[in-house]
Amino acid sequence: MQGKLTHIGIISDIHSNIAALKSIWEEFERRDIDYVICLGDTIGLGARPEECVQFLRAHQKQLLACVRGNHENYLLEALPVHNHGDATKSVLPKEILDLFRWNHNQISNESVEFLRQFKKEVAVKIGRHTIFVSHYPVDASGQYRTFYFTPTIDECREIFADKPGDIFLFGHTHLREYHRGRDGKIFVNPGAAGCPIGTDSASAGILSLSETQIDYEQLDIDYDIETAIDDMLQHIETVPAIDYTVDQFYRKH
Repeated sequence: MQGKLTHIGIISDIHSNIAALKSIWEEFERRDIDYVICLGDTIGLGARPEECVQFLRAHQKQLLACVRGNHENYLLEALPVHNHGDATKSVLPKEILDLFRWNHNQISNESVEFLRQFKKEVAVKIGRHTIFVSHYPVDASGQYRTFYFTPTIDECREIFADKPGDIFLFGHTHLREYHRGRDGKIFVNPGAAGCPIGTDSASAGILSLSETQIDYEQLDIDYDIETAIDDMLQHIETVPAIDYTVDQFYRKH
């Protein structure tokens, strides 16, 4: 391998899980990461949104890029009517919207303004590489493009069509994806840091770049998931949808 490597930690879908966020950051520091890219959904669902936003704010000098996810949009724009990717367009029940409001009510004005500065998409340059960063790619109107839960490389090419870059990062699905095309383009979803599907560990990744090579390493980081669950369940009487959230996103099935 020629040239100096730049190591970039990739994190997405923290979802107010401060225990997972701190554990991932400790691993990044242990690995001597140069920068961190956050793919959005720092807030939403979990019990500690304010702590997560303030943690990123305290470490913002290390952030090469950070974008808004759909949960930041729910806070800064409007609550959703239905879930992105729901073909039936079913109206979200009041209990789920109450969960979102409960999460938003914990966030300070300072944190709201910190989140407001971020865009939905951004392209960053590292040497000859262009990294396109999004929670999920949007169309010209700012709406998410066609939802693919586990996109193939062809579907990744479709949703990132007309977006600049040779490395494309996204989150949103909570599932890990890694595709490398014959043309050298790379598509990465590191999975969800705070509420991954199918594992009790925190998911993240490390992108290592030089002028001549791109490497990606998927991380599974153990942390005290029971503390995160207890943080949520103590509010179950006032926010009943927490039970659904814990079952769907925090319990390994």
